[in-house]
Amino acid sequence: MNSEALYCEGAQIKASRVDGSSHLRIEIVDQFCVISARIKRVFPLSDPENYFSIQTEDDKEVAILKTLDGTEPETLKLLEEEFDRRYFSPKITQILAVKSVPGMWSFHVKTNRGEITFFVRNWRENSHEIESGRWHITAVDGQRFEIEDLDQLDKHSQALVEQLL
Repeated sequence: MNSEALYCEGAQIKASRVDGSSHLRIEIVDQFCVISARIKRVFPLSDPENYFSIQTEDDKEVAILKTLDGTEPETLKLLEEEFDRRYFSPKITQILAVKSVPGMWSFHVKTNRGEITFFVRNWRENSHEIESGRWHITAVDGQRFEIEDLDQLDKHSQALVEQLL
């Protein structure tokens, strides 16, 4: 984090998107405006609901948004769309099959975004328990998946993960 960055609250920002633009325009009310803004979670895994870095197009941090509380609904909708795009990580709801294929594991799973098959090379390096029962898995193509709570999955799914541990 940049020590010179301004700290602000949700009610102090307004976001908009110019038609055809891939970036947001974020205004810190009565301070300044970032035309091609980027917004990133400061703690995406441990505290995804608080502390957001507002950055310029060239990744210079200009403000820290402490919380989304008080953010206008239209701005909140745009920010949530950005987070969904940046941190796309389907949640695994059921593991249907895990198979060993040459050099990797094949996973066939159901997620909150539908059914999918993905591949993981070297399970120990590409799966991380970030807190008790919560797992992040990175597929060979870079796609990230999450198991929010291993204990909440059905027994068959739990057994398939346990064979990898």
